[in-house]
Order: sequence, then structure tokens, then C-alpha cells
Amino acid sequence: MRVRPDRLAEYLQGWLQALADIGAAVNRGTSLRELLDQIARSTCQLMSCDFCAVTIPDDSSHVLVIEGSFGLSPDYIRYVNDSHPIRLDGVHEPTPTAQAFTLGIPVQVSDIGSDPTLAPYQAAAKEAGLTSMISVPLNSADAVLGTLNCYSRSLRHFTKEEESLLIMVADQAAVAVTTSRLRSVEAQRIASLNNLEEQYELQKQAESAQERLTALILNGGGMHEIGEALTEILNRPVAVCETNGIVLYSSRRSGTALPTSILTAAAPTPSAPGGRSGLLNGVRLPVPEGTLQVVCAPVMIRGETVAWLWTSGPISELRPLERQTLERAVSPLALELFRTRAVPEYAWQTSGQLLAEILTGKGRSRSGLLTRAADSGHDLTCPQALLCVDIAPDREQEQFPYWLSAAFTEIAAHLSPMPILGIHNGYIAGLWPLQEKKTADLRNVVERLRQAADDETSAVRYAAIVGPLADVTESAEAFATARGALRLAGFRGSPSRTLLLIDQGLLKLLLQNANISALSQYADQVLKPLRAHDVSHHTLLLPTISALIHHDLDVEAAAAVCRLEKSIFEQNVQLAENVLDLKASRIADLMKMSLAIEVQDIFGGSIS
Repeated sequence: MRVRPDRLAEYLQGWLQALADIGAAVNRGTSLRELLDQIARSTCQLMSCDFCAVTIPDDSSHVLVIEGSFGLSPDYIRYVNDSHPIRLDGVHEPTPTAQAFTLGIPVQVSDIGSDPTLAPYQAAAKEAGLTSMISVPLNSADAVLGTLNCYSRSLRHFTKEEESLLIMVADQAAVAVTTSRLRSVEAQRIASLNNLEEQYELQKQAESAQERLTALILNGGGMHEIGEALTEILNRPVAVCETNGIVLYSSRRSGTALPTSILTAAAPTPSAPGGRSGLLNGVRLPVPEGTLQVVCAPVMIRGETVAWLWTSGPISELRPLERQTLERAVSPLALELFRTRAVPEYAWQTSGQLLAEILTGKGRSRSGLLTRAADSGHDLTCPQALLCVDIAPDREQEQFPYWLSAAFTEIAAHLSPMPILGIHNGYIAGLWPLQEKKTADLRNVVERLRQAADDETSAVRYAAIVGPLADVTESAEAFATARGALRLAGFRGSPSRTLLLIDQGLLKLLLQNANISALSQYADQVLKPLRAHDVSHHTLLLPTISALIHHDLDVEAAAAVCRLEKSIFEQNVQLAENVLDLKASRIADLMKMSLAIEVQDIFGGSIS
């Protein structure tokens, strides 16, 4: 490419302008792709070429790809980059571009169609109109950055002068690429520093919020004060609900409150996928107006979720500070819940240890038990009733049963002296001061405990009350009696209820020590003839014998209860004795009938 002397100044002006355009692109902070396109465009104009490409190594540095171009069709660029990238190693005959990059020298091809190293590209090059080419390296101070390729439609041989000019452009392009990359790295560092500064400020604000909440706890503030502060910080309604459904706090903000009645049921399980962001969970609540999006975070103690912190959502609308505040707020909330639970848990452990000593009959002397009980607010000198509720025997006894503690507190919080309650050998057991009450008066109390246990385990059917106990030393036998009664009720399939065991006599001893199934079978065997006769002859012999025994063989009193004439009642008694082949006048027979009737009266049911 020769330049006429009268056009030399104009030609040089064009070169200077092209180089200035490249420099201006760098100074503008143009992206690398745009800069490479600018280099390709300027080179085409300066070298009077039809096409130009700038190639650089990919991330693996095993191939060259076209990153900037001018004049080349998108199809040809895709063909090279996607289907036949320019390999730098592992090939027997490297392409001219690969040679220029590897050797750091210009390489040109006058006829692309006849060069064997370009065989994979010849069809695509012909379609794109590429005939001749030259490739020069982009040399920087310490490495080759890529290549600058020029193409012409017609056969062309690039002179030494043109090679020198192209090398000069390539050198300037290498400087521009290096500068652009340095500016990009610098911009990333600045952005990173700015981001770090923002993150630092965010952390400071979140820490300040957490410190404020923690200070409230340390200064004696309760859940209400913490909730108010959190509502103010988030500027959103807030709710804290225990996993058992108890709402510890709920606030309004801008006239809006969260629907606490359905929050607990909507709480996600630990493995629920849902919309999660760190500790936060996005939940959609069904409400009459449609769907309400809320956010919750688990409040955990010893790895167990004990409550949920809720606020309005969705998660995507939470600002970074709000996210961090929510995630950090669960720690002060856990501390507050731990504090409020520590006292009842300690009291539960203390009463449980005392109860275990009483019911096992081991450990302290009677006076020692009375003293320890008095120190804990219990009075064992007055008559007691023993309460017993059957729960799953494999439940972890050492774990603090919050559900039972809550039910017990609700029932007995204002009583003095305080009852003793705990879990012993798979049963809820307790000693309840009777004072002016009768043992039967505690049936409602025990039913509430039985229902609380059934709500927790879904497997509780029976409870028992034994009493009155005149002395604390009777407690171990009373527990054994109650435990035997609950087992017998379960064995006989009795309806769910609370059993009242008062002065059981011989039955009490059998419940403590006998084989329960044998006792049940014995009672059924004794009374089976009466049941069969009553069914087949439409008589009431079983109620007749039961009334006679309950009235201590007083025929007149028993007949009055059955609303029968004395003579007719006596006939029924005689018939029943004949059916049973037993006589109430004989002590041994009377004991058989009395024991069987007592089992029938208390437990009902039958395995016959």
C-alpha cells in the first residue's frame, strides 16, 4: 500500500486520528468488547482491508476466540468460536493465527483456500468472502495478549512496510487492552471497597439494633419491650409465636397487624424448601382477601426451634438492613425465651428429683423429705392425693416438657402450698395437697393434665387418682397402685377416662404386685356366668350382686337402690349365687365376688 507524496500528510492525520480514537475509548472506560471492536474498525480503515478480527485466549488459555471484529458476519464468528476455536496446543499444523500468537511474529496467507492449515475454515471463509489474511501478535511488555487479523476479499500480499504499520497498530492496541484491563481491575477494586464500606455501615447498623435488643433483656425488659423495639426498627408489624401456638407478642404498624391465629400452623419445617434467604423463610398465608406474603425466622434454643419471629413480606422487598436485623434479632429473642424458661426448668428439675425420692422410697428420711419439700414451697404434712397420667413410656424423662409445665402452671400457679408434679417411669405423677378438698374433687384437674398430655402425644387414654394419703410414706405404694390400675384399664380396653381409686383394699395390693392380665382374666372368669345369664334371660343379676356387695350385704339398702321389693331382691340374689355357684355368706366366695365386682366397677370393659 503506497501513499502519494501529496497525500502523506492526510494519511498520517488518519493514523493519528485512529490511534486517538482507540485512546479515547480507553479513557471513556469502554468495555473490553467495545474497545476491541474499535481497534478492528480503525485497523480496517488504516490498512484498507475488508475485514478485521481481534482474538484473545479463553479462560483456559488453550484456544483463541474472536472477541472484537469489523466486517465479519455473526455466522462466521459463531462458526469459529463455537465449532472450530483456534487451538494453541494439541494440533499437528497450527493455524497462522496460532503461529502468530505462539511465536510472536506476523504470519500471512495470500490464499486461504489453498493453505492446508486452514482446511477446517476454508468453506466458511469462502462463504464469508475471505481470501487473504495476515495475523500479527498483540505484544505487551511480558506476554502476548492476542492477535490482530486483517482479511481482504481479493488476493493480496502484505508488504514489509504494511507489516510494520500493522505491528505498530497492534502494539498500540496491546497498550490499550492492557490499560483497559488495568482500569477494569481498578474499577472492580473501587467497587469492592465501596461495597465493603456499605457492608461495614450495614453491619454497624445491624449490630446497633442487636445491641439495643440485647440491652433491653439485660436491663430486665420483657418480650413486649423487645417486640416494640423491633417493630420500630423494621417499621413493620411483628409477631413472636411459640411452636405450641402461644402468641408471645404481636404489634401493629401503619394500621396493619399479622394474622397470629394462622401463623403457627403456617410455620415451615426445617427442611421445607420454600422461599429461603439464609435464616429467613418466605411464607404465603391464605387469607380471606387472597394470599398474604410474610417472612419468618426460627428462634432456637439448643438446636431446637422454640418460636418463630414473623414480619410482613415478601423477602424480596426486605432491604439489606431489615434482613440483617431479622436474622440478628433471633439471638436476643432466644436469650429472652431461655431466661423465662430457665426458672421453671430449674423448678421442674428440683420437683422431679424430690418426686423421684418420694415415689421410690429411697434417699432421704421422712423428715428430710418434709424439710426439702418445705424449702421448695411444698407441704407434705397435710393429706395428699396421688395423680398419675399414662404417657408414652419411652419419652425422654430428662428433657424439659414445656407443654406440661405450661399446663401445670395454668392449673396450679395460684395454689399454696404448691403441688408436686413430674415425669416418673413414663408417667406424669404428682402429689396434690387436699386440705379441705376430697380426693374426687381433683377429677377435673387430672382430666386437664390428661388432655394436655393427649394433645402432645396423641396416645394418652387413662389417668388415675389415688387417695387420700395420710402420710408421704404411702406415696410409693399409691404410685404402684395407680400404675397397675392404668395398665389394667389399657389391658381391658376401657373407655378413656380418669380412674378414682379410694380405699381399694385387697384390689390395691393386687394392682401393685399381681400379673395384670391374670387379674383381668380372673375377674372376667368369675362374672362371666352372670353376664351370660343376663344377656340370655334379660335379667339384672350382675347389678344385683354389685349392689349387695357395695352395701355390705345389707339387703334392704341394696334392694332400695335397685328399686325392688326385698323379697324379689332376695330371689335375684339367690339366683345369682346359683349361677355363680358361690355364696355371699361364705367368706372365701364373698372375697371372689367382691374383687371381681370392684374390677368391673372401676375399669369396665371385658376381654371375654
